[in-house]
Amino acid sequence: LKFVPFLGCLPPPALRVRPLPMAVSKVLLTTPLLLGHNEAYLPPIQSLPHAAQVLAGPALMCFVLGLQMLKKQLTNSHKSELYQHIWKFISKAEARDKVGRIVQYFCRFLQGFLGHMASDFWLQPWKPVIAEVQTTLAWARRTHRWGKELPHIPGFGQAIQAGDILEASQRAVLITFLIQDHIYWLLKVGILKFQNYTPIQWHRRNLRFITFSHVLNFALCVREISRIREKQKDPKTDNEAIKKADAAVYDQMRMMLRYALTFIQMLHVSQVKKMDDWYIGLMGMMSAYIDASKQW
Repeated sequence: LKFVPFLGCLPPPALRVRPLPMAVSKVLLTTPLLLGHNEAYLPPIQSLPHAAQVLAGPALMCFVLGLQMLKKQLTNSHKSELYQHIWKFISKAEARDKVGRIVQYFCRFLQGFLGHMASDFWLQPWKPVIAEVQTTLAWARRTHRWGKELPHIPGFGQAIQAGDILEASQRAVLITFLIQDHIYWLLKVGILKFQNYTPIQWHRRNLRFITFSHVLNFALCVREISRIREKQKDPKTDNEAIKKADAAVYDQMRMMLRYALTFIQMLHVSQVKKMDDWYIGLMGMMSAYIDASKQW
């Protein structure tokens, strides 16, 4: 079949010769991999903001590479103790959970703060986004709590066998809370349905268990401090042992502060006693920082 170019005739679309990469792409792929599609490696740029969006990832990659090469020139080494320490920290599930909790309660603080601001305050349009971040983090943390009761079961049995009523009570309440928290997850996603409870009602009821657990934990800290102080009264105790005992007492006092803060938070979140999100958010950040610092 011949075509006459000078008459301006073109072959029908089905007979036109396509560039080889595009032809292969059409045959093998559903969407183009390299060019010609908004999801391709090199999409057709529609505007300057579109170009900025596409270049954001590569630009940040080049930025961190520049920082790394600068570090190599200054220290003559690519190794970074800071990067390794941060990576070890965030590799721990408990550390990620507590960092997420800091951000979650920061969002609660912002929502409470914005509740006291004028409607034209510059941050007000972001309030739905802040609420969404808080809710997403809460559910991510709840999803990752599956199995968190397992380390407490052996201690529960040991406390029962030893006749330690306080320790056994705390373990029993905490394990119950965690199991019921999994049930809340199942209710929320629709796997379970309870006739007498909506998911949020079940959740608020369950928060009363963790509230009581904080009271028992506070009492355990008081008991541990009393035991440490009794040991310090021994005249045979050397200076090194006294320093270790003082450090242990300090750690217990930090945890007492943590449990006092979380007790107040749970009263509010469970709606046993409604307070204000702005200072509850700050308390949540403080208590989560105490937990996260133990992982650092």
